[in-house]
Amino acid sequence: MKRDRGFTLIEVIVVIAILGILAATAIPFYTIYRQRTYGSEATVMIKQILNAEVAYYLENDAFFPPIGVYPGDRIDISHNPANNTPAEIAQIKQALKITIPERHNLDFTIERGLDPILLIDAVWVTVASYNLSFPLFGDGSTFITAYVNSNGKFGP
Repeated sequence: MKRDRGFTLIEVIVVIAILGILAATAIPFYTIYRQRTYGSEATVMIKQILNAEVAYYLENDAFFPPIGVYPGDRIDISHNPANNTPAEIAQIKQALKITIPERHNLDFTIERGLDPILLIDAVWVTVASYNLSFPLFGDGSTFITAYVNSNGKFGP
């Protein structure tokens, strides 16, 4: 009796079942690693922006953005480039000498304000997940906020 080359139906079903089990166990890990990646990126970006703000303050004796230039003295950079003004992106790049990434899953806000304790000039930076149902960190938070004041002190 001559046997045809190829796989039997049972062999194909077993392979598909094994692949399904592997995929079902890998998807939760993929979500956790994606969350860690965006959380790490948010943490690194907030540190870079705050360090750039300190350098800008040392050069200009004021924080960026300048008071009265932007509504509410804040700049919002969205994950969607269509929502961003090219002039704002260029000004940030020129003033702070950093590039804020677009087309990532993070939204950035740079806002002038007051240090909540000392009531002196400060700049607040918030990095948030554009999708509020997607947490950036293991505790479930979807954003991270920090500030630096004119004395050079950083705050959470």
